[in-house]
Amino acid sequence: MTQQHWLIIGIEENWLRALSHPIPVWGLKDRYFRDFQLLSPGDFIWMYVTKPVGGIVGIGSIKETYIDRKNLIWQEEIDAGHVIWPLRFRFQVLKILPQQRWQSERILINDLNIFWQQGFHRLTEKMATEIFKRAQRVFSIFSMANASEGASIDPVSAVREKDIEKIPEPVLDLHSTLQNQIAEIGKLQFYHTQLEYVLNLPGERKNLDVVWKREINGVPTFAFEVELSGMVEKAVDRLLFAFKQWNSKPRIIVPEEMKIRVINRINTAPREFATGTRIYNPGQISDLLDKKRQLRDIEKELGLY
Repeated sequence: MTQQHWLIIGIEENWLRALSHPIPVWGLKDRYFRDFQLLSPGDFIWMYVTKPVGGIVGIGSIKETYIDRKNLIWQEEIDAGHVIWPLRFRFQVLKILPQQRWQSERILINDLNIFWQQGFHRLTEKMATEIFKRAQRVFSIFSMANASEGASIDPVSAVREKDIEKIPEPVLDLHSTLQNQIAEIGKLQFYHTQLEYVLNLPGERKNLDVVWKREINGVPTFAFEVELSGMVEKAVDRLLFAFKQWNSKPRIIVPEEMKIRVINRINTAPREFATGTRIYNPGQISDLLDKKRQLRDIEKELGLY
């Protein structure tokens, strides 16, 4: 069955509340019941935020639909004391802009023939194709299948302290591949994942290679460093900063020959950090992603994903 495309329109506050859930959730009013019945797992949604943003900020994939007339989620429901949007669906975020870039980099679609008084639209193939073309420029994706790969949160550009001109090209390529593999693993576990997460270290600006977050604007639950060029001490220092700042779970990926240096460095750090740090080699990451994809495909076949 061909996957459908849906345009979901909502205010910024409601989107932030939806995205704060471990698995994001959206709701519709009863008047949309006929279209709601047409929603299927795997369908794509385009997340449109109304003014002052006025554009699409992300792409998602439907996970499941359900009806809930009991649990209040959005502030308007809480204030009213009853459910307003009972037709609900959970979705996986495939790609989304960080909130601070919603207004400056959103995908504009105001020129398309859309009835803006309606908050839920099943898109025609022509309209979905046009929106996808515009999304390619924002999210650097080549196909909708490609949207499920890599990080869910588009990274903010920043300069690392590494002099990349001194690092061989094959090492840089492997580093980037591992970053995207770690991000996709997290996405398969329904985390918001982000590359090059900025650390505001005293007097300098550096990044964590990958983070997994439960909320789009939340702090990192897991912090990952991929170190292939030998600067393991600096990588551990970044993880230690994240651990002290947010109690993030520290994870580092290094070749086997560098493992002893990592162990020596973390053993000079506080005991809680040392015992909580996990060290992986690149092959373990690739193998884990392969198995996660295989499990997802099996679960999809069985209708359990």
